[in-house]
Amino acid sequence: MRVTQNMMNSQMMRNLNRNNVRMDNYQEMLASGKRLNKPSDDPVGVGYAMRYSAQIDRIDQYKRNVDDGISNLDMTDTLLNQANALLQRAGELAVRGATDSMSIESRNSIASEIHHLYEQLVTTGNSQFNGRYVFNGQKTDVPPYDPLTAELSTTDTASINFMMSEGVSIQINMTGNRVFGETTDTDNAFAVLKQLEADLKANNTAGIRSAITKLDTRMNKMHQEWSDIGARMNRTELLGNRLADFDLNVTKLLSDTVDTDVAATIMNLKMAEAVQRASLETGARIIQPSLVDFLR
Repeated sequence: MRVTQNMMNSQMMRNLNRNNVRMDNYQEMLASGKRLNKPSDDPVGVGYAMRYSAQIDRIDQYKRNVDDGISNLDMTDTLLNQANALLQRAGELAVRGATDSMSIESRNSIASEIHHLYEQLVTTGNSQFNGRYVFNGQKTDVPPYDPLTAELSTTDTASINFMMSEGVSIQINMTGNRVFGETTDTDNAFAVLKQLEADLKANNTAGIRSAITKLDTRMNKMHQEWSDIGARMNRTELLGNRLADFDLNVTKLLSDTVDTDVAATIMNLKMAEAVQRASLETGARIIQPSLVDFLR
C-alpha cells in the first residue's frame, strides 16, 4: 500500500487527538476526584456504583429508624421506671396502713398520698413523646386514660414496628394494658390504688392487705414488660452497630469503584504528557519535509 504524506499527517493528528482526550480524562478525574464522571467511563462500574449508592440510602434509613426506635424505647423504659416507683411507694404505704395499731387519722393521711399517687400514675400513663401518646398503641393522638376513670379506660393494643434492617422489624412501643393492666384484671394498677384509698378511709384492714398482694402481682408483671423493653433496646443497639459496620464497608466499596486513585492518575497523566511530547516531536519531523524543501 502506498503511504502518502497526507495519510501520515492525518494519522499523526488522530494520534495527537487521542493523546489529548486521554490527558483531558486524567485531568477531569483529578479535578473532580471521581474516576467515573459519565456512564461511558465504565458502564459496569457505574452499575455497581448505583447499586452501592442505593444500598447506602437504605442503610441510612435503617440507621434513622434505629435512632428513633432507641429514643422511643428509652422513653418507655423511663416511664416504666416511674410507674414502678409509684407502685412501690403505694406498696410501702399499704404495708404501713395495714398495721392494726394504725389510727384512722393516719390512714386518712396515707389515703391522701395514695390519691396523689393515683393521679401521678394517670399522668405517667398519658405521657407523650414527640407529641405522641406513648401507651395508646397506634392511636398516638388520643390520651389513653381518663383521669377520673382510668381503671375503666381501654387502650389501643396495636403495635408500632420499625424496620431496623433487611427483614428485621422490632416493636418500639408498649401498650398501656400490658403495663397497667386490663379493665378486667383484679390487679389493674388504677383500680387497686382507688380501692386502696377507699379501704384506708374506711379503715378496712383486710382490703388494705389485699391491695398489697395485688400491687406485688402488678409490679411483677410490670417488671416482665420492663425486661422486654430492655431486651428490645439491646437488640436495637446491636443492629445499630451492625449497620454502622455495614455502612462503612459499602461506602468503601463505592469509594473504590468511583473515587480517583490520585497517585495512579497523576502517574498516568505524566506518562500521557510524555507520550504527547514525543508525538509532537515525531510529528514535527513528519510534517517538516515538503516539495518546496526539495526544490530549494
